[in-house]
Amino acid sequence: MAGEKFEQAKAQAMKGYLDPGPKHLNCAQAVLRCGLGVLDEDPALIANAGFLGGGMARMGQVCGALSGAAVLLGLRERLLVERGEKPVVTTFDWLQELVRAFEAEFGAVTCHDLLGCDISTAEGFRKAKRSKATKRCPEFVEWTCDRLGELFEQQDVVAEA
Repeated sequence: MAGEKFEQAKAQAMKGYLDPGPKHLNCAQAVLRCGLGVLDEDPALIANAGFLGGGMARMGQVCGALSGAAVLLGLRERLLVERGEKPVVTTFDWLQELVRAFEAEFGAVTCHDLLGCDISTAEGFRKAKRSKATKRCPEFVEWTCDRLGELFEQQDVVAEA
C-alpha cells in the first residue's frame, strides 16, 4: 500500500476530510476513502461510513478514524476471500494492533476522551468547534491512514487450499 498509489489515495482522502463544503468526508469516510483508493474499489462505498464520524453519530464513542479502518479491513478481507486468498495475519489481529497503537499514540480511543468534550449534543458540538477541540482530528485521520499503509505493505496473503 506504499508508494505513489498510497500517497495519491491519502491525499484524496485528506482533501475530502478537510473540505468544509458539501464534499466533506467525516473521519471514518476519509480513512475508508484512502483504503478504497489503494484497493481500486468504488469510492462511493464511503457512504457506508457516513454515520461513524464523531465516535458513531457524534456520540463520542470509538474515534471514527478507527471505525473507518475497521470497515476498510472488513472489506479487504471479503475481497481476499473472493479471490481465494487469505491474510497471513488475521484481520482481527490487525485491527487489535491498530487500536492498541492508536491508544498508545494518542492516550485514548474514544472521541469524548480524545477531544475532552461531549459532542453528542448540538451545543456540545458547537462548543468543541469553537474551542478548537477538533483541531487534532486531522492528525488522527492521517495517522490511521499511515498505519493502514504500513500494515498493508507488510501483509502477505496466501492462496487458500
